[in-house]
Amino acid sequence: MEKFLYTRQIEKDPKLNVWFMYPAIESFAMASLGFLSIYKMMDLDNELYVERIYSDTKTTELTTDCVDCAGFSFSFEIDILTIIKMLKKYEIPLKSSQRDENHPLIFAGGPVLMANPLPFEEFFDFISIGEKVSTKKALDELKKCSDLSRDEKLKRLSEIEGIYVPKYKKEKIKIIRDNLNDEIIYTPILSSKSYFQDSFVIEIERGCPKMCKFCIASWINCPTRFVPYEKIEKAIDFGLQYTDKLALMGAYVAGHPDFDKIINHISKYCKTRPIELSISSLRADLADENLIKMLVECNQKTATIALEAGSQRLRDYIKKDLSEQQILNTLKTAQLNGLKGMKIYTMIGLPTECDEDIEELVNIVSKMKAQVKKLKTPFELTISTSTFIPKAQTPFENVKRTDKKTLEKRLNYLKKSLHKLGVTFRPSSVEWDVIQAILSRYDNSLADLLIEVVEKGGNLGAFKQTWREYYKKGVLPSFDEVSQIPFDNSKEPKWHFIDTGIKL
Repeated sequence: MEKFLYTRQIEKDPKLNVWFMYPAIESFAMASLGFLSIYKMMDLDNELYVERIYSDTKTTELTTDCVDCAGFSFSFEIDILTIIKMLKKYEIPLKSSQRDENHPLIFAGGPVLMANPLPFEEFFDFISIGEKVSTKKALDELKKCSDLSRDEKLKRLSEIEGIYVPKYKKEKIKIIRDNLNDEIIYTPILSSKSYFQDSFVIEIERGCPKMCKFCIASWINCPTRFVPYEKIEKAIDFGLQYTDKLALMGAYVAGHPDFDKIINHISKYCKTRPIELSISSLRADLADENLIKMLVECNQKTATIALEAGSQRLRDYIKKDLSEQQILNTLKTAQLNGLKGMKIYTMIGLPTECDEDIEELVNIVSKMKAQVKKLKTPFELTISTSTFIPKAQTPFENVKRTDKKTLEKRLNYLKKSLHKLGVTFRPSSVEWDVIQAILSRYDNSLADLLIEVVEKGGNLGAFKQTWREYYKKGVLPSFDEVSQIPFDNSKEPKWHFIDTGIKL
């Protein structure tokens, strides 16, 4: 079941038929606030007819020959494999150069493309380098020039600020950002099929002023923008008319200048009815007693904080300005005030990391576990660990990634050590992280390889096998070499034609 929280334009006179596509199953798509907010923008436009398409869509209202353009929401590097599968499913030529007047224009947008569109550009006719406003500008232009040829349309699109047309390259493409003073983004459709079933999500800010050196969310979303409190209050009141599940989203949620007022407003509802509140992630330096009590009052069982690195030296180096005492205090406050568990995000393989930093991570988790035992209330600690993936447009964009053998050795050490402590440990896949790292920093020479990977099953084995074949042909360097540093870091990265508006 779906409930639309806005008045739809049912009777339309469309100048443009659009497929808006999400490279994952429906439950994930319906939990994506970015995807749904852009869909809403299209759906409210009387001159656009838009249909949502997921990787598991069985039937469509429009046939491919009726679709003028199809856009993808592109959030993670590995999404490209599903995007290729979806293009194949609907018999759309995979590369822009293979399409003609009988095919829809294929476009995409999202954080991956804002940072470095090069590895993926051959698959798209145009790319939105920016936030929702860029996509709107492109669609508005296409409505005006529906009678023009494909090439003429692309030429017109290339002249729009924030739109990248690979066929018509420009020296600089500036990231175009939404004005959060004008519009607040919240869930436009409640769905029982969503991964977060019937949850009303509100974006209360975008970006993060802490600017950790590894964090793409900080560096491509500058400056940090906070939604005015009055808009947030109205959104809370609106959403809670339709559901009891509320979520606040952002990279720096508790850092909102009016966060106390937001929490107090939600608290009023919690006193009169059962509200389920969740917050995307807490910062250990901002999670105070009042916030924890309110989360518990609103039926949140666990919370998440990002520790990132075990040693103070390494946290300081990556600009994660948290002390060990702040982390332990947050844990204590959470346990004393009724939370039942804490998930701690960590990373290994960060630049300058050594074995001593891994030992420090074990030490701080040991102190957490000892503190949990001392308080003698049920409380579960979960340590989630990924390997560091260097991202374009961050200060760590040109660092060498730690080799696979060292990473696996350190993960195995953590696994054994944390098991002895009785702590749940959830590591990411080193090999899939390698592929993400390659895709995040490569150039535009991977299109054929990615197509072959999909044809061979789209799994890890297919990726490695195909890479070996290309290496033997002399087309690509060795996988091991590329997995650590996939470009010549003596030169300026090729993706610096994207202007983030901030100096690294």
